[in-house]
Parts: sequence; structure tokens; C-alpha cells
Amino acid sequence: MTRERLLRAALAVFADHGYAGASVRRICQRARANPAAVKHYFGNKEGLYQEVLHTAASAFSGEELDPLDRAEQPPEEMLREMIRHQLRPILRRNTIGRYLRVFAWEDMAPSRPYKQFLASGRVPVLNTAGTIVRKLLPPDASNEEIAVATLWLVNQAMPFVRSRDSLGAAPFGLRFDTAMVERLTDKLTHLALTGLAGRPRRLD
Repeated sequence: MTRERLLRAALAVFADHGYAGASVRRICQRARANPAAVKHYFGNKEGLYQEVLHTAASAFSGEELDPLDRAEQPPEEMLREMIRHQLRPILRRNTIGRYLRVFAWEDMAPSRPYKQFLASGRVPVLNTAGTIVRKLLPPDASNEEIAVATLWLVNQAMPFVRSRDSLGAAPFGLRFDTAMVERLTDKLTHLALTGLAGRPRRLD
């Protein structure tokens, strides 16, 4: 229970103040926990932040498939599942909003723990997207092509999650419900498959 309270409090504090502006003292006050509990469960502030980042990343990507199952799954199915899971946060806004604010802080000024988190390979959506891209691009695709396609793919759904409220107003007037999420999943999957259907062509 103490560990979960610390994680919930840490998410709120990191969302409001960013990694640099958050303190263990503030987090523990919010969680009604002793600072020693942070050391016990997470080691230090950085370890606590790493766990928040992992939880946030998992919320947008879901649990990773077993590598053996993934090897047998068609890339089209993997892609549809990934996009559908990325869009589901549209329907549950409170916690997801805090996750988005945490990432927004990192977009402005990436912290050292965040850079370490990305380098650690603990970002399920990047791993899943990379697997899909490798299956769909030609076998001789370069590392640069794979990296660019992977980053492009993981961002197909995020504008709809980040901008849910503004997209519901004029001029778009989109109504985000379960049926809309399924339609949007189909459309984004189709567009992504079309984009990955072949090697990028030079424009010159």
C-alpha cells in the first residue's frame, strides 16, 4: 500500500513540477509516507522517477507480447493492437493527463533519468513498433530508415490523445467514444500500413 501511495503521489508531483522541480519531501508529504520508504522501495528519487516513467509508458503501449508469440503474429495484427491500445487512454482521462504532463516536461528539457530510461529499452511501444517496422520494411532497410519509421509509427495515435479536448471543439467536433476509437484504430492502421508498404523514395 505504501509503495502504491508513493507512486500515485510521485506521478502527481512530477506532473506538476517536472523531475527537477519535484522533491522527495514533497512526494512523501502527499503520500503521507516516511522518506525512508522511498529508499526502501525505489532506492532514491531517480529510481522512483524511473518507475513512474515505466508505468506511464506501459499505459500507452500495454504489456509486451512474448517474443515467441510476436514472431508468429502478422505485423498487421501487431500494428492494430498497438494503435488501439495507444488510443484507449482517450476514454480514461484523469491519470493519463498526468502521464502526458510528465512527458511534456521531458519534451521541453529531457532529464538524465529520462535519457537513461529511453536507452534502457524499457519502453514497450518502441520495442513493439520497431518489431513491426522490421517486418514491413524491406530486409535491406538501413538502421536510419528503421529508426525514422519507428519514431514516426509510435506517434500516429498520440496527437489524438494529447489534443482530445480541442479536437472535440470546432472546427473538428470529434466525439471520442468506444466506437470512435475503433474507427480511428482502423483508419490509422490503414494509413500506417500504406506508409510502410515500401522503402521511402527520394524526392529529388
